[in-house]
Amino acid sequence: MRPIDVEVITYAPTVFAHCQHCELTFGHAGLGERFRRDQAKESLPEDLRHAYAEVSTWVHDLRERFGARLRIKVVDVASIQGVWRSFRHRLRRYPAVIVQGERRYIGAEGLDDALRVIERYVTAPSN
Repeated sequence: MRPIDVEVITYAPTVFAHCQHCELTFGHAGLGERFRRDQAKESLPEDLRHAYAEVSTWVHDLRERFGARLRIKVVDVASIQGVWRSFRHRLRRYPAVIVQGERRYIGAEGLDDALRVIERYVTAPSN
């Protein structure tokens, strides 16, 4: 059984890493993980942070329910790959979910529709 491809295109927090020396120093000082969490928290405005949390919960639920039957890829809209995917699939609102490279579901309200289609793909006899 081939895994079902699920691509989620959304605004995602961006966290930059420091050089290895600085990362090691921050780690020994106990600042590394806290610094990254703070940086991720501040990288998006409040409304986009809330939307990302909703999408993140949805993706975690998918992973729990279907495990290896899905191949999930989350793409940041602001990345080069996100811009390319947006043009390719003619996306203007986010989050967007692309199932099996063809079926697209737009906006937070599209998550439920995408879930129903994913369930059908997973339970289909050909898979």
